[in-house]
Amino acid sequence: MLRNIKKLLAIACVTMAVGAITIPNLVSAQNTSSIPNSTQKRNRNYGDAMKQLNLTDVQKAELKKIREKSRGDRQNVLTPEQRAKMQQARQSGERKGVKNSLGLTDTQKQQMKAIGATTKTQVQNVLTAEQKLQLEKIRQERRSR
Repeated sequence: MLRNIKKLLAIACVTMAVGAITIPNLVSAQNTSSIPNSTQKRNRNYGDAMKQLNLTDVQKAELKKIREKSRGDRQNVLTPEQRAKMQQARQSGERKGVKNSLGLTDTQKQQMKAIGATTKTQVQNVLTAEQKLQLEKIRQERRSR
């Protein structure tokens, strides 16, 4: 009888030890994602804002084209070394302060500013008057945080 209790206790201890090791690994494996948290948050915030605007499918497609073109234009302004730095920051999720560390020339800064202004104008042209007001309201709320 005492042997059976000892065996049962030993099995229970081994089972608990194995469980204590494997369960945290399983949980962390389920929580990991290929997109860093800052990117997920930024994409989620952008998506939330776009949902609030009640965009049509045509508007969504237009805005996607505008974003892709803007991203490509910005990439073309950067040197290969600067692009590599941006890519590395994007992959690591550490994007804070990366722009300042790129060492952009005055010409590059002007080009980036022009691309941003053009993109903003194009986005405004896609939106209705009500959506423009709603977007401005969303921006002001975010600035106040």
